[in-house]
Amino acid sequence: MQPTHKYLSNLTPLRGIAALWVVVFHFSEIVAKFVSTKYSLLLTKGYLMVDLFFILSGFIMIHVYRKKFQTELSIKNFREFIVARFARVYPLHFFTLMFMVLLIASSGGWNIVQDPKAISTNLLLIHSFGIHKIFTWNVPSWSISAEWWAYMIFPLIVLFIYRKKGMAIAILGLFVELAYLAIMFWIPRVNIFDPAAPPRRNLDVTFDYGFLRGLAGFILGLLLYRLYEEGLLRKFFQTDMATAASILLAIVSMHFGWNDGFTIIFFVAIIFSFALNNAKLHTLCNMRLPQYLGKISYSIYLIQIFPLIPVFAGLKLPGLVYAGQSATTGFWRGTGYCLIYVAIVTSLASLTYYSIEKPFRKFINRKWGRETMPVYA
Repeated sequence: MQPTHKYLSNLTPLRGIAALWVVVFHFSEIVAKFVSTKYSLLLTKGYLMVDLFFILSGFIMIHVYRKKFQTELSIKNFREFIVARFARVYPLHFFTLMFMVLLIASSGGWNIVQDPKAISTNLLLIHSFGIHKIFTWNVPSWSISAEWWAYMIFPLIVLFIYRKKGMAIAILGLFVELAYLAIMFWIPRVNIFDPAAPPRRNLDVTFDYGFLRGLAGFILGLLLYRLYEEGLLRKFFQTDMATAASILLAIVSMHFGWNDGFTIIFFVAIIFSFALNNAKLHTLCNMRLPQYLGKISYSIYLIQIFPLIPVFAGLKLPGLVYAGQSATTGFWRGTGYCLIYVAIVTSLASLTYYSIEKPFRKFINRKWGRETMPVYA
């Protein structure tokens, strides 16, 4: 089951950018806010980078695997696909979960987040289905849970898209729209930290409706790829101007706190333009550093909470103004602390990528699978 596809190298740096943006978002939310929401919501809206991940993942999965599932389903192809996906996401998830369990067990710090009863749901990757009342253990892994179950139905969706093109696009497009609207406006949501607060009209769901959020983004990525295949608007979106405009619109949307649905639309334009671009952006994306950050992006994403453990344990950083559980600081001091945090996360991610993620992926694929997966998939 060797993947037959053209390597879309421009998309690899997008993974690194999204992962690092989530890292900065969590620093701002957990350690200290250093950009006031009075001036910009750019960091506060950083949770949307996960939605960029989901859309990008769907786009890449269908690019890599469409020829295996677009005409028929077979147990052999499905097994090899699932083995490849398991090898890609599970070893590092398992390691980070077990490391955190051992860390908490040795300190006796069991609590509602580090709940022993949630270990099994994390192991089974079902902790984005609203089973618990709060996020648990290695918090970012909720999105891995959502994506894993999107993988499970991926072959069926691909077959549907290529056999019933018009019907599939209509039905799946309607599902994506209704799913996003439901999360933002229709499904009852309670702020776990302030139950009396009015419900938030955004896409920031994780442990509760994260599976729906992930599936909507993943399917949107599949539909976007069909547009990519058809070649519509190709001449416009392959230019640097189109890419710059898409990025600028996404930044403006997040900066002013527009409805998350608008930002999703701009994310779609960004992925589409990155995939098509053959101008200066292509040269920039293929430089060593952007490619490397994209390569280790999964490790960046899953390892980011661990450097914050001292903060959870009560560490107070100099120059921060504390008010209860939250803290604020000036822009430059906060930027300095944040850059140190990013450097630590990136260093740890390099370590886990080469010592856990990459070798275990190769081992599992060599023993139970039949393919060598590109790093961007």
